Amino acid sequence: MRKVHRFMEHFWLAVAIGTALAACWSIVVYGWKEGSQWLWFPVIAMGMWTMRRLVRGKLEAMDDRARKG
Repeated sequence: MRKVHRFMEHFWLAVAIGTALAACWSIVVYGWKEGSQWLWFPVIAMGMWTMRRLVRGKLEAMDDRARKG
């Protein structure tokens, strides 16, 4: 399971970076007024990355405690 959790963490980080680049591109092409709405996508993806990171840390700690006890 650790590999799956780590993969999902990297997946959401890649999505956040990709959507941030797309948002920057749309701001350059369409201007701030229309392009700024695309900034919600990287914000949501970064939130998902943060949640996955926290969950992975907690699950690994629980797994380590279960293996010791």
